[in-house]
Amino acid sequence: MANFREEKVIIEGKYALAGTLTIPEGSGPFPAVLLVAGSGEVDRDGNSKKGKLFPNMYKELAEFISNLGFTTLRVDKRGVGESDGVFLETGMIDLVDDVLSSIRFLENHSKVGEIILLGHSEGCILVTAANARRPVDGLIFLSGAAESIKDALIRQRQLVIDEILNEKGVRGKLARLLKLDQKIENQAQKLTDKIMSSSDSVIKYQFQKINAKWFREHFSYNVFEDLKKVTCPSLAITGSKDIQATPERVNDLPHLVDGPAATHIIENMDHLLREVSGEIPVTQVVKMYKKNQDKPLHPELKGILSEWLTSVTA
Repeated sequence: MANFREEKVIIEGKYALAGTLTIPEGSGPFPAVLLVAGSGEVDRDGNSKKGKLFPNMYKELAEFISNLGFTTLRVDKRGVGESDGVFLETGMIDLVDDVLSSIRFLENHSKVGEIILLGHSEGCILVTAANARRPVDGLIFLSGAAESIKDALIRQRQLVIDEILNEKGVRGKLARLLKLDQKIENQAQKLTDKIMSSSDSVIKYQFQKINAKWFREHFSYNVFEDLKKVTCPSLAITGSKDIQATPERVNDLPHLVDGPAATHIIENMDHLLREVSGEIPVTQVVKMYKKNQDKPLHPELKGILSEWLTSVTA
């Protein structure tokens, strides 16, 4: 049974952003958790119509956290869901500005006390940048702590290359013969050069539109400098089966921030916070996400979040 109520809200900023506020039963004020989504055209609930992926993970997180006695806010990105704006023209700095607008909304709400930012994937970077400009009371990093987008993309590309080159049979032999690893690296470098040499928000590359502004701003941003400015309590969690973020990076967090930090690597949890078994082929990751999207959030994740949130707001 839900111990909270939901209401639709509008976050005012450069563009009007649509969101969902969940408020626990009672008089309040309650500590609040702002959920900040990962990369891609995903809505406030963590779903992607374009990618035909509907895990509802942010909705699940919001409801779970609100049942613990916290107000939660989750917001559609610019140009996604019910929000105004153009998604393809939205840069990293724009996304940080929208996080700051959401923080201001919570600060002005009568039912809100302390504010904690919860970032997932790219959201880990965005909450770090937002906190540097407007310090909050706590930070949660899910599936992406202490890692830049550039480093994550390099790792992901290397995992793809290793999988292709190590494939058994004719396909593996052909990949090695054609030196596909070199071709993949060359293509990635060509795209990076085109992005960095352009001043346009959107460019075309191989008949596909690319958000060059988003890439440029991420590649120029030093997340580690802003992590030094973190003085509030922080929590970093990544799953051992995460292939989009480097699990071991969570262990770097206590050495990078200036506040108390707790870290966890959850066995058999993937990037979408589900419990999975067996190996996840990199080239089949989207297929695996769709296969597991109806599973609930990893139970160990819930336990860690519950304990930490309760302790930092006690």
